[in-house]
Order: sequence, then structure tokens, then C-alpha cells
Amino acid sequence: MQLSVVAARLSSLRAWSGLSMASAAQAAGLNTSTIFRIEHGLVAPREATVRTLLELYGQGEHAPRLLSLLREERVPGWYDAPGVPLGLSAYLELEDGAQVIYTYGPRLVPPLLQIPAYALAAALSAVPPVAPAGSPCWSSGEPGGSAYERAAEAARVVAVRQEVLDRPRGPHLWAVLDRPALLDPPLHRPEERIAQLDAVAMAAKQPHIAVQVARPSTETGFLYQGPPFTLLRFPERSRPDVLVLHLLHAPIVVEDRRRVEEHQQAFARLSLSAHAVDATPGILDELRARLLG
Repeated sequence: MQLSVVAARLSSLRAWSGLSMASAAQAAGLNTSTIFRIEHGLVAPREATVRTLLELYGQGEHAPRLLSLLREERVPGWYDAPGVPLGLSAYLELEDGAQVIYTYGPRLVPPLLQIPAYALAAALSAVPPVAPAGSPCWSSGEPGGSAYERAAEAARVVAVRQEVLDRPRGPHLWAVLDRPALLDPPLHRPEERIAQLDAVAMAAKQPHIAVQVARPSTETGFLYQGPPFTLLRFPERSRPDVLVLHLLHAPIVVEDRRRVEEHQQAFARLSLSAHAVDATPGILDELRARLLG
């Protein structure tokens, strides 16, 4: 099973890189028939070959993730599907197995609470205006172009991620949101802005989801000065919490105890200084009235 997942991933990465089997083979110093056999799961590639191909496809830094499947060191999950960015896969596996998810993002509605239109808009906003040398061309975001296709795929991944909250005995989510994230989302249509706010309000009614709205820094005296972050707590008591920093290119998983504790303290300060959970429905009603205003 792992071999077929590795094969599908390598085939997808080659296609997204805009390379034919023949051109990929030539660049990697392989035969076209070798690429064919690898991508159809007919032969297990050597680790060196996987590393070479990932470097060619611009994914060299994520080689350990794919090699762990080739070595059968882990069981593949939905996050190993070709449509899921390889750089996101490790984080999604952690998120998928978490018992409690704490998250905060300045000016950002977290993906687990995003409506499809928001997820698509957020993905499109992350598309670079000019493609780097050697990468496939990015379009202006029109349907049918590679930029739009990648953004749409990213939005579909967000929808799959959200299913974890609907599972029996699924994780608890604790999110602190800034008012600008709710009042100024990357959505142009007023009805979509209202729909996003209503989605957060609906989620906040769930017993396993806690949503707090942050107070202005002028009131609290606390200003978080870092990137969006998530803290993951797992059901295994012996397993330490993990910090995830959501950077521009990919999430970074941090296990260093000092940095984890620093962000635990930051989240605690954000939560303690925010409006109480039971005040969230009223605040969201107020913000909804302002958007309709």
C-alpha cells in the first residue's frame, strides 16, 4: 500500500512541475521506462532516486516525509494523498491525531473554521505574483489556470481537515480570534462575509469548540508579535505538546520544549485577556450588525 502512495505522490509532483516523464528522466539521469515503472508502482525506487526526483520537483526538503512511507515506517493517511501538499502532510497528521487544538492567528480565521469561499480566497492570496525561475507558470487566478487550480485544491484540503471536528470523540478546538479577522476577511461579497461570521457563530455553539474574541491591545496591554500558531495536545499522556508556526511557505513543527512553553504562555495570555467564551455569541451578533450596517 505504501508503495502505491509513494508512486502516486511522485507522479503528481512531476505533473505539477510541468515535466513529462521523458524530461524528468533526462534531468534525473534515468530512463523514461524507470520513471514509468516508479509512478505506476511496478518497482520500489531507491531512496537516492526519490531524493533526486524530489529535488527536481522542488520538494527536496520534504524527502524524509516520503521516505518514511517507502520504508514502511508509518501507515499512510488521507494527508498523504497527491492533492495534499507534501510540506503540509506532516502537520496534518499531527492535527488529525490531536486531542486538543489551541490556535491563534492575527487577522486570520483558522482553517478549521473557514467557509469554502474564505479558504479559496486565502489560498489565492498566497499565490506569488511571479513564478520563480524553473517553476511552473502561475496564472492570474482565473479558473482553469494553475494558480486557481492549486488554490481550489488547497480549499478542498481545508474541507477535509474540518471533518476531524465532526468525528465521534474528535478533538476539542480552542480558538482566539481578532476582530479584524472577522470584520475584514478576504471576501468581496457581503453575503460571504456574513456567511463566514455565521459559520464561526455556529461552531461556537458546539460543546467541543471554544471561540474567544480578543480585546484590543490598548485594553489588555499585550501584543503578540509572532506568526499564527497552533498548539497540539495528544491523548497519550507521555506525548509532549507540539507547536506549529504557520509561516508563508509551509507550517513548521517545533518540538523544542522552551519554544513550546513560550507559546503556551502566549496563548494563555491571549485567552485570559480576551472576552470570555460565553460572551462570544453576543459579540458575533454585534459584528454581524456592523457588517449589515
